[in-house]
Amino acid sequence: MISNQNNATKRASSFEKETHYSCLSCSEIIHNPLCHECIAKEYFEWIKRIPKNEFDKSFNLRRSLKLFLEKHSMLEKNSLRCVSCNEPRTNLCPYCFTEILHKMTKEAGAGVKILSEFLFMFNFDFDHKGYFHELECYGGY
Repeated sequence: MISNQNNATKRASSFEKETHYSCLSCSEIIHNPLCHECIAKEYFEWIKRIPKNEFDKSFNLRRSLKLFLEKHSMLEKNSLRCVSCNEPRTNLCPYCFTEILHKMTKEAGAGVKILSEFLFMFNFDFDHKGYFHELECYGGY
């Protein structure tokens, strides 16, 4: 009989008890544990301030994001604690979540002015390998 010490696989119950330090999207270690709920809260506040004549799809965007957050909340178990709200729900790195927000905003038909403001305010592309280049194209930084 093989003892548990020599067994290379972990039991699911043991794995489920561990805190996950890597992003569910990119698998990188989360160095800035700011949860998607806190970022989304700021995003909702930002989108409310945009005049309707500049971005009339904001209602649909808010609804889509709320649906995403509801579905994603099932994955929060054993996540890192957020530095802002102190809840254990950081399972996406801020870059991956803001990349999702960026794509949703773009797909909703936001113009260059709104997209550059978004990229300036919600820029977590510290390595300058992703959406940062789009901000440069818009004339930011």
